[in-house]
Amino acid sequence: MELKRALLAGMVCVGCGSEPRSATTHVATAPLPPAGSPVDGGSPDEGVDPQTAPVPDAATLRRASLDLRGVLPTVEELDQLEADPSSYPDLIAAWMDDPRFGSRVRDLFAEVFLTRQDYYYVFASEYGLDNEVAFVASVGDEPLRIVSTIIEDDLPWTEVVTGDWTMADNNLAQAFPVDYPTDGTGWMPVRYTDGRPAAGVLATNGMWWRYPTNSSNLNRGRANAISRIFLCEDYLSKPIEFDRDVNLLDEDSLNSALQTNPGCVACHNTLDPLASYLFGFDYRQYYSMLDTTYYHPEREQDWGDTTGVAPAYYGEPGYSLEDLGTQIAADPRFVRCLAENVFGLYVGRRAELGDFDEITELRDVLIESDLRVRPLISAVLTSDEYVWGGPSADHINKRMLSADLLSSLMADLTGFRFMNDGYDVLKSDAYGVRTAAGGVDGVFALQPATEPNTTILLVHERVAQAAADSVVDFDLDNPDHARLLTIVDGSESPELHPEVMAEQLQWLHRRVFGKTVAIDGPEVEAGLALWTDLYTLSGDRRVAWKGVLSALLRDPDFLFY
Repeated sequence: MELKRALLAGMVCVGCGSEPRSATTHVATAPLPPAGSPVDGGSPDEGVDPQTAPVPDAATLRRASLDLRGVLPTVEELDQLEADPSSYPDLIAAWMDDPRFGSRVRDLFAEVFLTRQDYYYVFASEYGLDNEVAFVASVGDEPLRIVSTIIEDDLPWTEVVTGDWTMADNNLAQAFPVDYPTDGTGWMPVRYTDGRPAAGVLATNGMWWRYPTNSSNLNRGRANAISRIFLCEDYLSKPIEFDRDVNLLDEDSLNSALQTNPGCVACHNTLDPLASYLFGFDYRQYYSMLDTTYYHPEREQDWGDTTGVAPAYYGEPGYSLEDLGTQIAADPRFVRCLAENVFGLYVGRRAELGDFDEITELRDVLIESDLRVRPLISAVLTSDEYVWGGPSADHINKRMLSADLLSSLMADLTGFRFMNDGYDVLKSDAYGVRTAAGGVDGVFALQPATEPNTTILLVHERVAQAAADSVVDFDLDNPDHARLLTIVDGSESPELHPEVMAEQLQWLHRRVFGKTVAIDGPEVEAGLALWTDLYTLSGDRRVAWKGVLSALLRDPDFLFY
Protein backbone atom coordinates (compact mmCIF):
# COMPACT_ATOMS: atom_id res chain seq x y z
CA MET A 1 0.00 0.00 0.00
CA GLU A 2 2.87 2.37 0.74
CA LEU A 3 4.28 1.63 -2.72
CA LYS A 4 0.90 2.33 -4.29
CA ARG A 5 0.55 5.67 -2.48
CA ALA A 6 4.07 6.66 -3.48
CA LEU A 7 3.41 5.85 -7.12
CA LEU A 8 0.17 7.80 -7.13
CA ALA A 9 1.84 10.78 -5.55
CA GLY A 10 4.89 10.52 -7.80
CA MET A 11 7.11 10.76 -4.74
CA VAL A 12 9.51 7.88 -5.39
CA CYS A 13 12.69 9.65 -6.37
CA VAL A 14 14.95 6.84 -7.55
CA GLY A 15 16.27 8.68 -10.57
CA CYS A 16 17.02 12.09 -9.07
CA GLY A 17 19.97 13.64 -10.78
CA SER A 18 19.93 11.20 -13.69
CA GLU A 19 19.32 12.05 -17.31
CA PRO A 20 15.77 12.97 -18.47
CA ARG A 21 13.42 10.05 -18.81
CA SER A 22 11.96 9.14 -22.15
CA ALA A 23 8.20 8.90 -22.54
CA THR A 24 8.37 6.58 -25.54
CA THR A 25 8.16 2.83 -25.70
CA HIS A 26 10.58 0.57 -27.52
CA VAL A 27 7.91 -1.73 -28.90
CA ALA A 28 6.86 -1.22 -32.50
CA THR A 29 4.51 -3.67 -34.17
CA ALA A 30 3.07 -1.60 -37.01
CA PRO A 31 3.80 1.52 -39.08
CA LEU A 32 2.65 4.76 -37.58
CA PRO A 33 -0.77 5.93 -38.85
CA PRO A 34 -1.17 9.07 -40.93
CA ALA A 35 -0.96 12.33 -39.03
CA GLY A 36 -4.32 13.72 -38.07
CA SER A 37 -6.08 10.36 -37.79
CA PRO A 38 -7.65 9.29 -34.50
CA VAL A 39 -4.78 6.86 -33.93
CA ASP A 40 -1.87 9.29 -34.19
CA GLY A 41 -2.12 10.40 -30.59
CA GLY A 42 -4.86 12.99 -31.15
CA SER A 43 -8.49 12.85 -30.16
CA PRO A 44 -10.40 9.88 -31.57
CA ASP A 45 -13.20 12.29 -32.48
CA GLU A 46 -11.16 14.40 -34.91
CA GLY A 47 -12.62 14.26 -38.39
CA VAL A 48 -15.76 12.35 -37.36
CA ASP A 49 -19.18 13.21 -36.02
CA PRO A 50 -18.58 14.29 -32.39
CA GLN A 51 -21.93 12.74 -31.47
CA THR A 52 -20.78 9.33 -32.69
CA ALA A 53 -18.62 7.25 -30.36
CA PRO A 54 -16.79 4.27 -31.84
CA VAL A 55 -18.80 1.09 -31.33
CA PRO A 56 -17.18 -2.36 -31.38
CA ASP A 57 -18.10 -4.26 -34.52
CA ALA A 58 -17.07 -7.57 -36.07
CA ALA A 59 -13.67 -6.25 -37.14
CA THR A 60 -12.98 -5.04 -33.59
CA LEU A 61 -14.04 -8.39 -32.17
CA ARG A 62 -11.86 -10.21 -34.68
CA ARG A 63 -8.72 -8.35 -33.70
CA ALA A 64 -9.51 -8.62 -29.98
CA SER A 65 -9.92 -12.39 -30.25
CA LEU A 66 -6.65 -12.69 -32.17
CA ASP A 67 -4.83 -10.47 -29.68
CA LEU A 68 -6.16 -12.29 -26.61
CA ARG A 69 -6.48 -15.90 -27.78
CA GLY A 70 -4.61 -16.18 -31.07
CA VAL A 71 -7.73 -17.45 -32.85
CA LEU A 72 -10.68 -16.00 -34.74
CA PRO A 73 -13.99 -15.36 -32.99
CA THR A 74 -16.63 -17.99 -33.61
CA VAL A 75 -19.71 -17.20 -35.67
CA GLU A 76 -21.73 -17.42 -32.46
CA GLU A 77 -19.51 -14.79 -30.80
CA LEU A 78 -19.87 -12.55 -33.83
CA ASP A 79 -23.64 -12.95 -33.66
CA GLN A 80 -23.60 -12.11 -29.93
CA LEU A 81 -21.76 -8.84 -30.52
CA GLU A 82 -23.99 -7.94 -33.45
CA ALA A 83 -27.07 -8.45 -31.31
CA ASP A 84 -25.60 -6.59 -28.33
CA PRO A 85 -22.49 -4.41 -28.88
CA SER A 86 -22.42 -3.72 -25.11
CA SER A 87 -21.36 -7.37 -24.59
CA TYR A 88 -17.89 -6.57 -25.94
CA PRO A 89 -16.27 -6.01 -22.49
CA ASP A 90 -17.80 -9.26 -21.25
CA LEU A 91 -16.33 -11.15 -24.19
CA ILE A 92 -12.91 -9.65 -23.48
CA ALA A 93 -13.14 -10.68 -19.83
CA ALA A 94 -14.15 -14.21 -20.81
CA TRP A 95 -11.29 -14.49 -23.31
CA MET A 96 -8.78 -13.58 -20.61
CA ASP A 97 -9.95 -16.72 -18.82
CA ASP A 98 -9.48 -18.79 -21.98
CA PRO A 99 -6.66 -21.39 -21.72
CA ARG A 100 -5.10 -19.88 -24.85
CA PHE A 101 -4.71 -16.44 -23.27
CA GLY A 102 -1.40 -17.30 -21.60
CA SER A 103 0.16 -18.51 -24.83
CA ARG A 104 -0.80 -15.28 -26.58
CA VAL A 105 0.61 -13.21 -23.70
CA ARG A 106 3.93 -15.04 -24.09
CA ASP A 107 4.00 -14.49 -27.84
CA LEU A 108 3.39 -10.76 -27.40
CA PHE A 109 5.82 -10.19 -24.53
CA ALA A 110 8.46 -12.18 -26.42
CA GLU A 111 8.77 -9.04 -28.55
CA VAL A 112 9.78 -7.13 -25.41
CA PHE A 113 11.97 -9.68 -23.60
CA LEU A 114 13.55 -11.20 -26.75
CA THR A 115 14.52 -14.37 -24.87
CA ARG A 116 13.35 -16.80 -27.55
CA GLN A 117 16.21 -17.89 -29.79
CA ASP A 118 17.49 -21.02 -31.50
CA TYR A 119 20.75 -21.68 -29.68
CA TYR A 120 22.72 -21.11 -26.48
CA TYR A 121 26.30 -21.87 -25.54
CA VAL A 122 25.19 -24.87 -23.44
CA PHE A 123 23.66 -27.86 -25.19
CA ALA A 124 20.82 -30.18 -24.23
CA SER A 125 23.04 -33.26 -24.50
CA GLU A 126 25.12 -32.02 -21.55
CA TYR A 127 22.07 -32.53 -19.36
CA GLY A 128 21.17 -35.91 -20.81
CA LEU A 129 18.44 -34.43 -23.01
CA ASP A 130 18.21 -35.47 -26.66
CA ASN A 131 15.86 -32.79 -28.01
CA GLU A 132 17.93 -29.65 -28.53
CA VAL A 133 15.16 -27.55 -30.06
CA ALA A 134 12.69 -28.37 -27.29
CA PHE A 135 15.32 -27.59 -24.64
CA VAL A 136 16.18 -24.24 -26.22
CA ALA A 137 12.48 -23.38 -26.48
CA SER A 138 12.02 -24.13 -22.77
CA VAL A 139 14.98 -21.95 -21.78
CA GLY A 140 13.68 -19.00 -23.81
CA ASP A 141 10.20 -19.38 -22.38
CA GLU A 142 11.26 -19.42 -18.71
CA PRO A 143 10.98 -15.61 -18.23
CA LEU A 144 7.88 -15.46 -20.44
CA ARG A 145 6.17 -18.16 -18.38
CA ILE A 146 6.72 -16.02 -15.31
CA VAL A 147 5.12 -13.07 -17.12
CA SER A 148 2.10 -15.06 -18.33
CA THR A 149 1.59 -16.70 -14.92
CA ILE A 150 1.59 -13.30 -13.22
CA ILE A 151 -1.01 -12.00 -15.67
CA GLU A 152 -3.16 -15.14 -15.80
CA ASP A 153 -3.22 -15.57 -12.02
CA ASP A 154 -3.85 -11.85 -11.42
CA LEU A 155 -0.69 -11.37 -9.37
CA PRO A 156 0.84 -7.89 -8.92
CA TRP A 157 3.29 -6.97 -11.67
CA THR A 158 6.01 -6.39 -9.08
CA GLU A 159 6.34 -10.20 -8.89
CA VAL A 160 8.20 -10.06 -12.20
CA VAL A 161 11.23 -8.55 -10.42
CA THR A 162 10.67 -9.58 -6.80
CA GLY A 163 9.20 -13.10 -6.89
CA ASP A 164 11.05 -15.96 -5.20
CA TRP A 165 9.85 -18.47 -7.81
CA THR A 166 10.32 -19.32 -11.45
CA MET A 167 8.64 -21.63 -13.97
CA ALA A 168 10.04 -24.92 -15.22
CA ASP A 169 8.97 -27.90 -17.32
CA ASN A 170 10.49 -31.37 -17.61
CA ASN A 171 13.38 -30.08 -19.74
CA LEU A 172 14.40 -27.37 -17.30
CA ALA A 173 13.81 -29.68 -14.33
CA GLN A 174 16.53 -31.97 -15.65
CA ALA A 175 18.91 -29.12 -16.45
CA PHE A 176 18.43 -26.46 -13.77
CA PRO A 177 18.79 -26.63 -9.96
CA VAL A 178 15.09 -26.33 -9.16
CA ASP A 179 12.72 -28.15 -6.79
CA TYR A 180 10.62 -29.66 -9.56
CA PRO A 181 8.68 -32.71 -8.27
CA THR A 182 9.98 -36.07 -9.48
CA ASP A 183 6.56 -37.04 -10.78
CA GLY A 184 5.85 -33.59 -12.27
CA THR A 185 4.73 -33.05 -15.85
CA GLY A 186 4.66 -29.82 -17.83
CA TRP A 187 5.17 -26.25 -16.71
CA MET A 188 4.72 -25.38 -13.03
CA PRO A 189 6.02 -22.88 -10.44
CA VAL A 190 9.28 -23.95 -8.78
CA ARG A 191 12.16 -22.39 -6.85
CA TYR A 192 15.87 -22.44 -7.56
CA THR A 193 17.88 -24.34 -4.97
CA ASP A 194 21.35 -22.85 -5.52
CA GLY A 195 21.00 -19.84 -3.21
CA ARG A 196 20.24 -17.19 -5.82
CA PRO A 197 18.34 -14.10 -4.60
CA ALA A 198 14.57 -13.65 -4.99
CA ALA A 199 14.33 -11.31 -7.96
CA GLY A 200 11.77 -12.71 -10.41
CA VAL A 201 13.03 -12.92 -13.98
CA LEU A 202 16.23 -11.14 -12.91
CA ALA A 203 17.26 -14.37 -11.19
CA THR A 204 16.54 -16.77 -14.05
CA ASN A 205 18.92 -18.65 -16.32
CA GLY A 206 16.56 -18.04 -19.22
CA MET A 207 17.11 -14.29 -18.91
CA TRP A 208 20.87 -14.26 -18.61
CA TRP A 209 21.61 -17.05 -21.07
CA ARG A 210 19.88 -14.82 -23.60
CA TYR A 211 21.88 -11.76 -22.47
CA PRO A 212 25.43 -12.99 -21.83
CA THR A 213 28.40 -10.81 -20.96
CA ASN A 214 32.19 -11.02 -21.07
CA SER A 215 35.29 -9.67 -19.34
CA SER A 216 35.13 -6.31 -21.12
CA ASN A 217 31.38 -5.69 -21.17
CA LEU A 218 31.08 -6.60 -17.47
CA ASN A 219 27.27 -6.93 -17.34
CA ARG A 220 26.61 -3.55 -18.97
CA GLY A 221 24.60 -5.16 -21.78
CA ARG A 222 22.57 -6.97 -19.18
CA ALA A 223 21.97 -3.76 -17.28
CA ASN A 224 20.73 -2.13 -20.46
CA ALA A 225 18.35 -5.06 -21.05
CA ILE A 226 16.88 -4.43 -17.59
CA SER A 227 16.51 -0.71 -18.31
CA ARG A 228 14.95 -1.32 -21.74
CA ILE A 229 12.50 -4.02 -20.65
CA PHE A 230 11.35 -2.64 -17.31
CA LEU A 231 11.90 1.13 -17.58
CA CYS A 232 11.46 1.63 -21.36
CA GLU A 233 14.83 3.41 -21.46
CA ASP A 234 17.37 2.01 -23.88
CA TYR A 235 20.87 3.35 -23.32
CA LEU A 236 21.76 2.41 -26.89
CA SER A 237 19.14 4.84 -28.21
CA LYS A 238 20.45 7.83 -26.26
CA PRO A 239 22.25 10.49 -28.31
CA ILE A 240 25.81 11.06 -27.06
CA GLU A 241 28.77 13.20 -27.97
CA PHE A 242 31.86 11.04 -27.76
CA ASP A 243 35.48 12.18 -27.57
CA ARG A 244 37.19 10.35 -30.44
CA ASP A 245 40.59 10.94 -28.85
CA VAL A 246 39.90 8.13 -26.37
CA ASN A 247 42.02 5.06 -27.15
CA LEU A 248 39.45 2.26 -27.15
CA LEU A 249 42.18 -0.37 -27.48
CA ASP A 250 43.87 0.61 -24.24
CA GLU A 251 42.06 -0.82 -21.21
CA ASP A 252 43.38 1.72 -18.71
CA SER A 253 42.54 4.63 -21.00
CA LEU A 254 39.06 3.25 -21.60
CA ASN A 255 38.34 2.71 -17.90
CA SER A 256 39.50 6.24 -17.15
CA ALA A 257 37.24 7.64 -19.86
CA LEU A 258 34.22 5.80 -18.46
CA GLN A 259 34.67 7.65 -15.19
CA THR A 260 35.85 11.05 -16.39
CA ASN A 261 34.90 11.67 -20.03
CA PRO A 262 31.58 13.59 -20.17
CA GLY A 263 30.42 11.66 -23.22
CA CYS A 264 30.91 8.38 -21.34
CA VAL A 265 29.83 9.46 -17.88
CA ALA A 266 26.41 10.62 -19.11
CA CYS A 267 25.38 6.98 -19.42
CA HIS A 268 27.90 5.01 -17.40
CA ASN A 269 27.30 6.85 -14.14
CA THR A 270 23.94 5.04 -13.93
CA LEU A 271 24.60 2.01 -16.16
CA ASP A 272 27.71 0.71 -14.39
CA PRO A 273 26.21 0.73 -10.85
CA LEU A 274 23.22 -1.16 -12.27
CA ALA A 275 25.55 -3.71 -13.87
CA SER A 276 27.35 -4.27 -10.58
CA TYR A 277 24.31 -6.08 -9.17
CA LEU A 278 24.74 -8.89 -11.69
CA PHE A 279 28.17 -10.38 -11.03
CA GLY A 280 26.60 -13.47 -9.45
CA PHE A 281 25.74 -14.45 -13.03
CA ASP A 282 29.28 -13.75 -14.27
CA TYR A 283 30.12 -16.97 -16.11
CA ARG A 284 33.83 -17.56 -16.65
CA GLN A 285 33.56 -20.74 -18.69
CA TYR A 286 30.74 -20.20 -21.16
CA TYR A 287 30.78 -23.74 -22.47
CA SER A 288 30.86 -25.29 -19.01
CA MET A 289 27.54 -26.71 -17.86
CA LEU A 290 28.31 -26.24 -14.17
CA ASP A 291 29.54 -22.66 -14.50
CA THR A 292 26.60 -21.41 -16.56
CA THR A 293 23.81 -23.35 -14.86
CA TYR A 294 24.42 -22.27 -11.28
CA TYR A 295 24.33 -18.90 -9.57
CA HIS A 296 27.64 -17.83 -7.93
CA PRO A 297 27.13 -15.85 -4.70
CA GLU A 298 30.90 -15.80 -4.21
CA ARG A 299 31.25 -13.60 -7.31
CA GLU A 300 28.73 -10.95 -6.29
CA GLN A 301 31.50 -8.61 -5.13
CA ASP A 302 33.66 -8.99 -8.25
CA TRP A 303 32.77 -5.45 -9.25
CA GLY A 304 35.45 -4.36 -6.76
CA ASP A 305 38.19 -5.95 -8.87
CA THR A 306 36.78 -4.96 -12.26
CA THR A 307 34.86 -1.71 -12.67
CA GLY A 308 35.36 -0.59 -9.08
CA VAL A 309 31.78 0.75 -9.16
CA ALA A 310 29.55 -0.31 -6.27
CA PRO A 311 25.96 -1.44 -6.92
CA ALA A 312 23.43 1.37 -6.95
CA TYR A 313 20.15 2.21 -8.61
CA TYR A 314 20.18 5.74 -10.03
CA GLY A 315 21.99 7.06 -6.98
CA GLU A 316 20.32 4.79 -4.42
CA PRO A 317 22.88 2.30 -3.00
CA GLY A 318 22.10 -1.40 -2.88
CA TYR A 319 23.81 -4.67 -2.21
CA SER A 320 22.14 -7.74 -3.70
CA LEU A 321 20.12 -8.68 -6.75
CA GLU A 322 17.10 -8.80 -4.46
CA ASP A 323 17.70 -5.12 -3.63
CA LEU A 324 17.71 -4.36 -7.34
CA GLY A 325 14.32 -6.01 -7.84
CA THR A 326 12.83 -4.03 -4.97
CA GLN A 327 14.28 -0.78 -6.30
CA ILE A 328 12.90 -1.39 -9.79
CA ALA A 329 9.47 -2.21 -8.35
CA ALA A 330 9.45 1.14 -6.51
CA ASP A 331 10.41 3.17 -9.58
CA PRO A 332 7.49 5.11 -11.18
CA ARG A 333 9.00 4.30 -14.58
CA PHE A 334 8.43 0.60 -13.93
CA VAL A 335 4.65 1.02 -13.88
CA ARG A 336 4.54 3.53 -16.70
CA CYS A 337 6.76 1.34 -18.86
CA LEU A 338 4.35 -1.57 -18.54
CA ALA A 339 1.51 0.74 -19.57
CA GLU A 340 3.52 1.82 -22.62
CA ASN A 341 4.42 -1.75 -23.55
CA VAL A 342 0.87 -3.06 -23.21
CA PHE A 343 -0.40 -0.09 -25.22
CA GLY A 344 2.16 -0.74 -27.97
CA LEU A 345 1.65 -4.50 -28.10
CA TYR A 346 -2.14 -4.37 -28.36
CA VAL A 347 -2.75 -1.13 -30.25
CA GLY A 348 0.00 -1.92 -32.70
CA ARG A 349 2.08 1.24 -32.69
CA ARG A 350 4.61 3.00 -30.52
CA ALA A 351 3.41 5.36 -27.84
CA GLU A 352 4.34 8.90 -28.82
CA LEU A 353 4.47 12.21 -27.00
CA GLY A 354 0.87 12.92 -27.99
CA ASP A 355 -0.18 9.80 -26.08
CA PHE A 356 1.12 11.15 -22.77
CA ASP A 357 -2.33 11.63 -21.25
CA GLU A 358 -3.59 8.24 -22.42
CA ILE A 359 -0.52 6.42 -21.08
CA THR A 360 -0.96 8.27 -17.79
CA GLU A 361 -4.57 7.08 -17.62
CA LEU A 362 -3.47 3.51 -18.33
CA ARG A 363 -0.80 3.78 -15.65
CA ASP A 364 -3.47 4.93 -13.20
CA VAL A 365 -5.64 1.93 -14.13
CA LEU A 366 -2.70 -0.31 -13.29
CA ILE A 367 -2.04 1.41 -9.96
CA GLU A 368 -5.70 1.45 -8.96
CA SER A 369 -5.90 -2.30 -9.63
CA ASP A 370 -2.96 -2.93 -7.27
CA LEU A 371 -0.65 -3.50 -10.25
CA ARG A 372 -2.72 -6.33 -11.74
CA VAL A 373 -2.23 -6.41 -15.50
CA ARG A 374 -5.55 -7.78 -16.73
CA PRO A 375 -7.47 -4.56 -16.00
CA LEU A 376 -4.78 -2.70 -17.95
CA ILE A 377 -5.20 -4.98 -20.97
CA SER A 378 -8.96 -4.59 -20.75
CA ALA A 379 -8.58 -0.79 -20.63
CA VAL A 380 -6.48 -0.83 -23.81
CA LEU A 381 -8.86 -3.15 -25.69
CA THR A 382 -11.88 -1.02 -24.81
CA SER A 383 -10.17 2.28 -25.61
CA ASP A 384 -11.41 4.45 -28.46
CA GLU A 385 -8.23 3.94 -30.42
CA TYR A 386 -8.36 0.15 -30.22
CA VAL A 387 -12.03 0.08 -31.19
CA TRP A 388 -11.35 2.54 -34.01
CA GLY A 389 -8.67 0.22 -35.32
CA GLY A 390 -11.30 -2.20 -36.55
CA PRO A 391 -14.53 -0.64 -37.80
CA SER A 392 -13.48 2.44 -39.76
CA ALA A 393 -11.70 2.14 -43.08
CA ASP A 394 -10.96 5.86 -42.93
CA HIS A 395 -9.04 5.55 -39.67
CA ILE A 396 -7.54 2.12 -39.98
CA ASN A 397 -4.72 0.79 -37.82
CA LYS A 398 -4.44 -2.78 -39.05
CA ARG A 399 -1.54 -5.10 -38.33
CA MET A 400 -0.11 -8.00 -40.25
CA LEU A 401 -0.39 -11.46 -38.74
CA SER A 402 2.82 -12.39 -36.96
CA ALA A 403 4.38 -15.80 -37.58
CA ASP A 404 3.19 -17.02 -34.16
CA LEU A 405 -0.30 -15.72 -34.76
CA LEU A 406 -0.52 -17.24 -38.24
CA SER A 407 0.40 -20.61 -36.74
CA SER A 408 -2.18 -20.56 -33.93
CA LEU A 409 -4.91 -19.07 -36.14
CA MET A 410 -4.49 -21.72 -38.86
CA ALA A 411 -4.37 -24.53 -36.32
CA ASP A 412 -7.66 -23.45 -34.76
CA LEU A 413 -9.41 -22.59 -38.02
CA THR A 414 -8.36 -25.59 -40.11
CA GLY A 415 -6.77 -28.07 -37.70
CA PHE A 416 -3.53 -27.78 -39.68
CA ARG A 417 -0.15 -26.87 -38.24
CA PHE A 418 2.85 -26.69 -40.60
CA MET A 419 5.36 -29.11 -39.07
CA ASN A 420 8.88 -30.22 -40.00
CA ASP A 421 10.38 -33.16 -38.16
CA GLY A 422 7.98 -32.53 -35.29
CA TYR A 423 8.59 -28.76 -35.08
CA ASP A 424 6.31 -25.90 -36.02
CA VAL A 425 8.04 -24.22 -38.96
CA LEU A 426 6.50 -20.85 -38.09
CA LYS A 427 8.07 -20.90 -34.61
CA SER A 428 11.62 -21.96 -35.39
CA ASP A 429 14.46 -21.00 -37.67
CA ALA A 430 16.51 -24.12 -36.97
CA TYR A 431 13.67 -26.26 -38.33
CA GLY A 432 11.53 -23.68 -40.06
CA VAL A 433 11.03 -20.25 -41.54
CA ARG A 434 10.15 -18.04 -38.59
CA THR A 435 12.11 -14.97 -39.68
CA ALA A 436 11.27 -15.54 -43.34
CA ALA A 437 7.63 -15.36 -42.23
CA GLY A 438 8.31 -12.01 -40.53
CA GLY A 439 8.87 -13.35 -37.02
CA VAL A 440 11.28 -12.40 -34.25
CA ASP A 441 14.32 -14.60 -33.50
CA GLY A 442 15.48 -12.70 -30.42
CA VAL A 443 18.97 -11.99 -31.78
CA PHE A 444 18.93 -10.58 -35.31
CA ALA A 445 15.24 -9.94 -36.02
CA LEU A 446 14.20 -7.94 -32.96
CA GLN A 447 10.82 -6.67 -34.19
CA PRO A 448 8.13 -8.45 -36.19
CA ALA A 449 7.71 -7.42 -39.80
CA THR A 450 4.95 -4.89 -40.32
CA GLU A 451 4.63 -5.05 -44.10
CA PRO A 452 4.58 -8.04 -46.47
CA ASN A 453 7.61 -8.89 -48.56
CA THR A 454 8.40 -11.67 -51.01
CA THR A 455 9.31 -14.31 -48.44
CA ILE A 456 6.39 -13.49 -46.14
CA LEU A 457 3.90 -13.78 -49.01
CA LEU A 458 5.52 -17.00 -50.19
CA VAL A 459 5.30 -18.55 -46.72
CA HIS A 460 1.73 -17.35 -46.35
CA GLU A 461 0.83 -18.84 -49.72
CA ARG A 462 2.31 -22.24 -48.86
CA VAL A 463 0.67 -22.31 -45.43
CA ALA A 464 -2.71 -21.38 -46.96
CA GLN A 465 -2.42 -24.05 -49.63
CA ALA A 466 -1.38 -26.76 -47.17
CA ALA A 467 -4.08 -25.78 -44.66
CA ALA A 468 -6.78 -25.75 -47.36
CA ASP A 469 -5.66 -29.14 -48.63
CA SER A 470 -5.80 -30.57 -45.11
CA VAL A 471 -9.13 -29.12 -43.99
CA VAL A 472 -11.06 -29.99 -47.16
CA ASP A 473 -10.05 -33.64 -46.93
CA PHE A 474 -10.85 -33.74 -43.22
CA ASP A 475 -14.20 -31.98 -43.50
CA LEU A 476 -15.49 -34.06 -46.39
CA ASP A 477 -14.32 -37.28 -44.75
CA ASN A 478 -15.64 -36.29 -41.30
CA PRO A 479 -18.81 -34.24 -41.89
CA ASP A 480 -19.92 -34.51 -38.26
CA HIS A 481 -16.74 -32.73 -37.17
CA ALA A 482 -16.25 -30.38 -40.12
CA ARG A 483 -14.44 -27.11 -39.44
CA LEU A 484 -15.09 -25.03 -42.56
CA LEU A 485 -17.14 -27.04 -45.08
CA THR A 486 -20.07 -27.28 -42.70
CA ILE A 487 -22.90 -27.01 -45.29
CA VAL A 488 -21.75 -28.86 -48.43
CA ASP A 489 -20.85 -32.54 -48.60
CA GLY A 490 -18.62 -32.35 -51.68
CA SER A 491 -21.12 -33.67 -54.19
CA GLU A 492 -22.59 -30.28 -55.15
CA SER A 493 -22.00 -28.17 -58.24
CA PRO A 494 -23.00 -24.57 -59.01
CA GLU A 495 -25.27 -25.74 -61.81
CA LEU A 496 -27.28 -28.20 -59.70
CA HIS A 497 -26.92 -26.81 -56.18
CA PRO A 498 -26.26 -23.06 -56.47
CA GLU A 499 -28.15 -22.15 -53.28
CA VAL A 500 -26.25 -24.64 -51.09
CA MET A 501 -22.85 -23.62 -52.44
CA ALA A 502 -23.70 -19.92 -52.15
CA GLU A 503 -24.77 -20.46 -48.55
CA GLN A 504 -21.48 -22.24 -47.83
CA LEU A 505 -19.44 -19.41 -49.34
CA GLN A 506 -21.46 -16.83 -47.41
CA TRP A 507 -20.77 -18.72 -44.16
CA LEU A 508 -17.05 -18.98 -45.00
CA HIS A 509 -16.79 -15.20 -45.34
CA ARG A 510 -18.45 -14.85 -41.96
CA ARG A 511 -16.09 -17.35 -40.33
CA VAL A 512 -12.83 -16.35 -42.02
CA PHE A 513 -13.22 -12.57 -42.28
CA GLY A 514 -15.95 -11.84 -39.74
CA LYS A 515 -17.98 -10.23 -42.53
CA THR A 516 -21.59 -10.74 -43.53
CA VAL A 517 -21.85 -10.74 -47.33
CA ALA A 518 -24.99 -10.99 -49.42
CA ILE A 519 -25.76 -14.46 -50.68
CA ASP A 520 -26.03 -13.02 -54.20
CA GLY A 521 -23.20 -10.51 -53.67
CA PRO A 522 -19.96 -10.19 -55.66
CA GLU A 523 -17.91 -12.12 -53.07
CA VAL A 524 -20.10 -15.19 -53.40
CA GLU A 525 -20.27 -14.86 -57.17
CA ALA A 526 -16.47 -14.69 -57.38
CA GLY A 527 -16.15 -17.81 -55.20
CA LEU A 528 -18.58 -19.76 -57.38
CA ALA A 529 -16.77 -18.66 -60.52
CA LEU A 530 -13.39 -19.72 -59.10
CA TRP A 531 -14.83 -23.09 -58.03
CA THR A 532 -16.21 -23.63 -61.54
CA ASP A 533 -12.90 -22.76 -63.22
CA LEU A 534 -10.91 -25.06 -60.95
CA TYR A 535 -13.38 -27.91 -61.41
CA THR A 536 -13.26 -27.45 -65.19
CA LEU A 537 -9.47 -27.75 -65.07
CA SER A 538 -9.21 -30.64 -62.62
CA GLY A 539 -12.47 -32.52 -62.79
CA ASP A 540 -12.18 -32.92 -59.01
CA ARG A 541 -14.62 -31.26 -56.61
CA ARG A 542 -12.17 -31.50 -53.72
CA VAL A 543 -9.48 -29.74 -55.72
CA ALA A 544 -11.95 -26.99 -56.54
CA TRP A 545 -12.83 -26.46 -52.87
CA LYS A 546 -9.16 -26.52 -51.91
CA GLY A 547 -8.47 -23.78 -54.42
CA VAL A 548 -11.34 -21.63 -53.16
CA LEU A 549 -10.30 -22.00 -49.51
CA SER A 550 -6.68 -21.34 -50.39
CA ALA A 551 -7.71 -18.08 -52.06
CA LEU A 552 -9.71 -17.03 -49.00
CA LEU A 553 -6.81 -17.84 -46.65
CA ARG A 554 -4.43 -15.78 -48.80
CA ASP A 555 -6.68 -12.74 -48.98
CA PRO A 556 -5.18 -9.48 -47.59
CA ASP A 557 -8.19 -9.22 -45.28
CA PHE A 558 -7.01 -12.48 -43.72
CA LEU A 559 -3.32 -11.52 -43.55
CA PHE A 560 -4.13 -8.17 -41.91
CA TYR A 561 -6.41 -7.64 -38.95
